[in-house]
Amino acid sequence: MDGRYQEDEIDPVLRTIVNHWMTKIIHARDHKRKVFQDAANECMSFFNGPRSWEDVMGGVSGLNRRDDMIDTTFQVSVNKTFEFVTIFGPALYYENPVRTVKPRMPVIVPPQFFGGNVLLYQSILQEENLRVQTEGLTSVLIESYLNWTPAEFQLEQESRQAIDEALIKGRGCLWTELYSPPGTDMKVPKSSFDSVDHLFCDPDAQGFKDATWIARKCIHPVWQVERDCGLRPGSIKGNMESQAKQADIATDEDQEYDRKRGFTNDLLVYYKIYSKMGIGGRLQGLTKSLREPLEMFGDYVYLVVADGIPYPLNLSPDSTNDPAFASDPNAVFAKVAWPTPFWGADEWPVTELDFHKIPNSTWPMPHLKAGMGELKFLNWCMSFLMGKVRNTTRDFIAIMKSAGEEIKTNILEGKDLTFLELDSGHGSIAELVQFLQHPEVNGDIWKMIEAVESNFDKRVGLTELMYGQQGATQIRSAQEAQLRNANMNVRPDDMRKCVVAWMARVALKEAMCARYHLIPQDVQPVLGGMAAWAWGQFVSTRDINKASRQLEYRIEAGSTQRPNKELEIQTMNTAFTSLAPLLQTYSQQTMDMSPLNNLLSDFAKSLDLDPARYQLSQPLPPPAPHAAPGEEGGSGDQQQAV
Repeated sequence: MDGRYQEDEIDPVLRTIVNHWMTKIIHARDHKRKVFQDAANECMSFFNGPRSWEDVMGGVSGLNRRDDMIDTTFQVSVNKTFEFVTIFGPALYYENPVRTVKPRMPVIVPPQFFGGNVLLYQSILQEENLRVQTEGLTSVLIESYLNWTPAEFQLEQESRQAIDEALIKGRGCLWTELYSPPGTDMKVPKSSFDSVDHLFCDPDAQGFKDATWIARKCIHPVWQVERDCGLRPGSIKGNMESQAKQADIATDEDQEYDRKRGFTNDLLVYYKIYSKMGIGGRLQGLTKSLREPLEMFGDYVYLVVADGIPYPLNLSPDSTNDPAFASDPNAVFAKVAWPTPFWGADEWPVTELDFHKIPNSTWPMPHLKAGMGELKFLNWCMSFLMGKVRNTTRDFIAIMKSAGEEIKTNILEGKDLTFLELDSGHGSIAELVQFLQHPEVNGDIWKMIEAVESNFDKRVGLTELMYGQQGATQIRSAQEAQLRNANMNVRPDDMRKCVVAWMARVALKEAMCARYHLIPQDVQPVLGGMAAWAWGQFVSTRDINKASRQLEYRIEAGSTQRPNKELEIQTMNTAFTSLAPLLQTYSQQTMDMSPLNNLLSDFAKSLDLDPARYQLSQPLPPPAPHAAPGEEGGSGDQQQAV
């Protein structure tokens, strides 16, 4: 059934807003392509690109093709990009991080500064202690919940995709949204990967955080968009064909006519806009009569627009033409409000991972861009040399015409041991048959390849030590080995810090989303009934400033790294040797075995053993001494006398 809206049902103001936003998105896309996307696509082509060799070798930093340039028979791609990603990726994110949430500790002012007002000091101190205890409970609840979501929703896989894209293209993105698992009404905050190709932002901003708006490109089936946006079925028309639909058309020629009329588009390309500049009243080109009414929506607005649809998908004509809806400002504001008000923490719903930010730019520089020229030269040289080897390994035999057919046949088709009879008139064998030798390849090209490859490895960080090799010179001392290891890890450590800070921002946004949206019923399956009650009392809040700034969200040091078992065992052996005698003496004197058990537990974990098998039981207390005669607690007669 065709449920499309008629022209007279569509507000002309909304049509104007959609047209202006689509124009801004197109302009942002063109700007992004010039300053970022072309270079990002080029780097991805060297990692896993479907483009042809000629396209890859061209690009923004390609070879300048000239008429006198030698064509290559073989077209080889030296995939140093793959080596870079597979070496750095696991070092940056080995497993899910351990999230820690801590309350912000107050600054205690000494009592003498209260001018002798002891009651005031005690009252304020009591309030601070109560606040610290409340926030301590809040942090425990949030920390427990935040350490459940990564494993439940495969944050490791999502983050690895984002990190790989950041290594290749320059930016990786995780989007934090409210999510409901299938078959349940429970709501959970979820951070998922989406390609940076689908991100657009204000091209006039001096940095991504300073942008006044961002947009996320989405592609979903038409029916799903209608359901999610509350539109009547059949009200919107798709603008893209799915692969399944193309397969149907390939087997049914009658559907080609529907394709020409645009009836086969079953997908919709649309954009989710997060604005910090209002709904559109501040866009250039709007008249004053249109601009003033739009100011009522404020700065922070969420819109869903698509090319060819003359109204925002989250402001359908069914809503705007309803008098009850139009007369209720709260209902209107709820339609265009950000799903989660991350603007309260000066954040966007997307958390971007950039390794190389460019000053005064919203887009970073891809890590591989610095060595792209050398990489293309290596590809061309290797392709040229392979063609050269193909030509020079061919065998050319020069034989005099006067040689008989029998001699020619034996040379071309003879067995391993063949006798050739020559007439004396042919002269020597060297005069009759000659093998032509190609000149050797100039050795300078190998020196050039070695130098260029070395420059590329230095630019991107692919040193011998990263491969586990010794290097150009032999290590002669432990101090030299430690120095080399420290220098080798300068670049990975810097990238690892970027990843840890990125993960901390993701944890903050998940916490904001949880505190803003979740009710006790949402957390009860995870935390239990008592914690769910406490969640409703102390954690849930609609105060976005409180949700974002009340607590500190951090990533436990080293929790994302691949564990160094040798160093861990060495450190644990040293600690065990030093602490075990002291803790053993302490346990004998106090009968408290917990410190010694903790040491045994850590030691067993370092060896991948079960700590429970090595725990020491608490010793029984000694029996109480008998009371002497005449003392309290003696015989029954004495007690009665007393």
